[in-house]
Amino acid sequence: MRKAILFGTVGAVLALTSVAVAQTPVDKLIKAGRMSFRLQDSPYYIKIGADCTLDAAGGGIGDQAPICVTLSDLNNDGVALDFQITIQQMVNTIQSNATVQFYGTPVGTNQVRWQGSRTYDPPECAFIGGSVNQWFQLAQVFGDFTMQISEGACNPDPYSCTSCGADLTLTPVGNDPNNQNVNFLGFEGIIRLAGDNCDTGGPLRACARTWAINAIAYSSSLPSRGDVNGDCTVDDADLLVVLFNFGSSGDGDVNNDGIVDDADLLVVLFNFGSNC
Repeated sequence: MRKAILFGTVGAVLALTSVAVAQTPVDKLIKAGRMSFRLQDSPYYIKIGADCTLDAAGGGIGDQAPICVTLSDLNNDGVALDFQITIQQMVNTIQSNATVQFYGTPVGTNQVRWQGSRTYDPPECAFIGGSVNQWFQLAQVFGDFTMQISEGACNPDPYSCTSCGADLTLTPVGNDPNNQNVNFLGFEGIIRLAGDNCDTGGPLRACARTWAINAIAYSSSLPSRGDVNGDCTVDDADLLVVLFNFGSSGDGDVNNDGIVDDADLLVVLFNFGSNC
């Protein structure tokens, strides 16, 4: 009888352990709640005319400044992979603090598709620097891109957004320089040719797009491995948080299943002493 109880207990612990550690790369990104992001040099065009069919400019957008992105559930779909950024954070030469939200949807266990669109009414006044140097009445911005999450060794975050280091790397999926409808960001509005502001100069409809975006992002899996308090180490402090909140929701819910329970406790114990 004692052997049966012992084997049953061991089996239950092993089963719980397998559940506790079976978190996908998408799960780990959600638990991290943030990522560092940088859009690097990618092709672009600017087209003008009533139907935006006349070529006006093109080339590469150059490397953009890195940004720190907070992930949350902005559209209330139960998936905390959404983020909000400004237009200038997206493309540094477009001087505008207007914001746009991108909503993330898991694609399998290791990819996320982000989609966003916003119409500005009235149009947002912005100045486009670089080779364009024109005032622009921004009417709409939109984007659609998919990135794959890869797990690797922990290294310092090259963009300095994650103090605990980064072991999750996100890169675009399906880039094709000949397909402008894959992994793209787009802008539409009115260029004020030779104007001094958005109220002067000749109005001319313009559409801009960058595609096959060469982006890279970083994040950390440590929160999903039991670093509850964010001190970059899974230790006694994290264990105490789980124990004090056992049976409730919130702090200590390492696996994001809505309750602090045996599975969360086992994650902390399984990763005890680890850091990144």
